[in-house]
Amino acid sequence: MIVIKVKNNEHAFTIPVPYALLRMGSGILTMNVFRRKMRGWLIRNEGHADGHPSRVDESELGLNSRNFGIELVLSIVENRSTKQAIKQLIKELQRCRGTILVDVRSEDGTEVLIKL
Repeated sequence: MIVIKVKNNEHAFTIPVPYALLRMGSGILTMNVFRRKMRGWLIRNEGHADGHPSRVDESELGLNSRNFGIELVLSIVENRSTKQAIKQLIKELQRCRGTILVDVRSEDGTEVLIKL
């Protein structure tokens, strides 16, 4: 189980995330129906979640960053080995119990801890 702890000066939250939930979520994300919908969303919004054009001038980058981003996401999502890679990642995470992935403390007193 992954445990996410968020604490600030006023509140503290602990969110347990079971590995079964991760497996179920990865199954949904790699379903053919969801991949087709994601492809439609990316193409319709030109790769931007809010539908607004990029603030970065593409001439500064020397390439069409918008099309590059869309193609990169689509290639990852549509790759058949993505589902197997996610399954393998979750299995490896289960073997590393007790490992702290994130331990951050900010100046305003907010703390975030993500532990396997």
